[in-house]
Amino acid sequence: MRTEAKAANVAAEVFCNVIEQTAFMFGERTCKDDLPIAGRPFVQAQMSFHGPLQGTLALAVPRDACLQIAANVLGMEADDPFVAERATDSLKEIVNVTCGHILTSLAGDKPVFDLSIPEVSDLDEAGLAELLADDRTVPFLADDCPVLLRLALRED
Repeated sequence: MRTEAKAANVAAEVFCNVIEQTAFMFGERTCKDDLPIAGRPFVQAQMSFHGPLQGTLALAVPRDACLQIAANVLGMEADDPFVAERATDSLKEIVNVTCGHILTSLAGDKPVFDLSIPEVSDLDEAGLAELLADDRTVPFLADDCPVLLRLALRED
């Protein structure tokens, strides 16, 4: 199995475990064509890592799904003002935990990695189209919410 394919499979499995354990959402892989994304504004959390493996991990979800993830992580209702204040922080935490578990799964627990702080940005239509077109992007439904996860490994 090619390295990219193996890494994508590991990333998919790890993400499903993380989203279930931290946000109490059931994640399942799907086809990009089956994602309900039309007309929905997306937000993306991204971080980079350096060490035995180098690259970036990006996680994109609709803005309204970001609120639901935060509500589940915090154990609160999605319409609580505190949830809206912490929505992007919760998405950053999901990408951070996912990245750590992916790196451990791929490289073991001995190597040391330098991880960047996750950054969140709005994803415009062009950015969303680019993410969808990237072969490294794995599409999911998490409780019927579309999720795009891209693990991009770089050669040194």
